[in-house]
Amino acid sequence: MDVTVTLDGTLLAKRKQEWAHWLAHPEENPLSTRAEFAGGEVVLENELCVYTQDSRYFEGLPHSGLIVTKRPCDTVFDLTPAEAAAVHALLADVRAHLDATVQPDGYTVGWNVSPAGGAHIPHVHLHVIPRWNTDASAGAGLRSFLKAAAQATERRQETEAAAPPAVPTPEVLP
Repeated sequence: MDVTVTLDGTLLAKRKQEWAHWLAHPEENPLSTRAEFAGGEVVLENELCVYTQDSRYFEGLPHSGLIVTKRPCDTVFDLTPAEAAAVHALLADVRAHLDATVQPDGYTVGWNVSPAGGAHIPHVHLHVIPRWNTDASAGAGLRSFLKAAAQATERRQETEAAAPPAVPTPEVLP
């Protein structure tokens, strides 16, 4: 399977626009409160965070979900030590739950921080994505996709730079 991602700067502009919208309308932020998980199912929780799944957002990532803090904060760097410990404790519970229910062969777990890092909602959330040996992308981690996209962009730029300059067409006068 060949996955192509065009890195042309348009995705960043979109992420910045989404981020700005949620900052301007925090009362509408879908991750701000447990009641606002857009119909997602709260599967597990502890005192400081919840694990939610919403099948509408699996997008080819079955059984994936988010660990979200109950206190609104923008990024993982804004977590208190107690929240960081609670996220880690809930991550262990999520793993036990997924191991028992859907038995993945591995996991991709990660944070997107700020628009340049791929985040579009200013509320800290940890992605938990179960993976199976039978996945088309088995063996590829996040860095694999990012490096492949960057290399493809670099090759495209080198090809464009090496192309002979366009020869202007002479203007024909009547």
